[in-house]
Amino acid sequence: MNADSSTQRAIPWILLALGFAVHVFVLVGPIWSEAKTIEQGEDFASYYYAVRAAVEGLDPYDRRQLHALAKQDGTRKGVFPFFYPPPFLLTMMWTLPSSLETAYRAWFWLNSLFLLAALLALWRWLPGRATIAAIGIILASFTPIFDNQLMGQVNLPVLAAMLWGLYLAERERPVAGGALMGLACMMKMSPALLVAWWMLRGKWTAVLSACATAVLLSFVALPLVGWDAQMRFYRDLLPGFASGDYNGLFVSIVHPGNHSLPNLWAQLFDAERRLTQAALWGATLTNLGLLGLVAWWLKRQTPDLLGGAAGAAAVSVMMVLIPVYTYEHHLVQLIFPLVVAGVALAEGRLSRRWAFALVAAYLTLAWWLPAITRALRSLAGPTAWVLQEAKLFALVIVCLACCLAATHPRPATSAPKPRVDGKASR
Repeated sequence: MNADSSTQRAIPWILLALGFAVHVFVLVGPIWSEAKTIEQGEDFASYYYAVRAAVEGLDPYDRRQLHALAKQDGTRKGVFPFFYPPPFLLTMMWTLPSSLETAYRAWFWLNSLFLLAALLALWRWLPGRATIAAIGIILASFTPIFDNQLMGQVNLPVLAAMLWGLYLAERERPVAGGALMGLACMMKMSPALLVAWWMLRGKWTAVLSACATAVLLSFVALPLVGWDAQMRFYRDLLPGFASGDYNGLFVSIVHPGNHSLPNLWAQLFDAERRLTQAALWGATLTNLGLLGLVAWWLKRQTPDLLGGAAGAAAVSVMMVLIPVYTYEHHLVQLIFPLVVAGVALAEGRLSRRWAFALVAAYLTLAWWLPAITRALRSLAGPTAWVLQEAKLFALVIVCLACCLAATHPRPATSAPKPRVDGKASR
């Protein structure tokens, strides 16, 4: 066996082992040490008190009810509003016997299991050395994972359900895949874009399975969230997401940590907490235009597994780009397109010239946000703005790379050229 080829085969596994070791070291060290000091549950408190409100017959979408429960427990003075689909509360029923602090810490470790589940789906979908190497690099250095852990966010279970749903649908198991995608949609609405992508590709069994699962989960959730409250979510709360009205959430749209496209329109028209009418029109037209462009481009998608993965990955980047709020913890959704882009580069679906752009994009997305915030304090003018929006630009690069990878066929292996004397040339 050639020693060089043996070393090349070992490198991805070495990267995976090192990445896993670094991830565990950081997670159980500084990240867990910080998590143990958090007594108010960060964003997780919204889920925790919403399910308690629902069990007590209160409206989980009424922020005042959540405040009252938190004050009754003596844990927080206020709670962020709950603005997830009603069936989401079914996934939080396990928290009922626990205190906020205990449930938050349990969720911290459960998130790690969901991360492993998501990575396993990627490995099953695109097995190979490039996937192994990409996963190792992400485990070691993709800091949004740790931000998500500390915030107690729900992005990793959504990612796991979404990836397994996509994988099973691509492997001709559309009912199971659609059911998992329906679950992902009932935890957060953004994966519905992938259901629309299935519609574009004519995967109607998966679409119907996802829709049926969503309806079934909504009926199962009726004892927790009654018909009136469920209708209020879809009729009143959900349309407000387009303007940044997340059930009364008061967070600045133009915050340096917001990496969305509508954030640019908010800056242009001085929209602080809600998009002005002009900013809303600009953001809506931009989002619809980009979605239409991506849909048109992906009509030429290649039919193999990597083509399907790259198409889904491009849509998943749009899931992060187009909402009004795209904060650091939302970037864990980029694990999927980053791995796909790395595999496409390794397999020649993308030109080697893309290597520099993708490395630059990855380093930007993996950059620890507090370090960017500190750097911004000493900068001003265009330089500060470019740094502030660097992750947005990186998202666009990754989306473009996935679109190209989805439509470029696998390069053919060149056959040896015959020599004049009939012997194969080398």
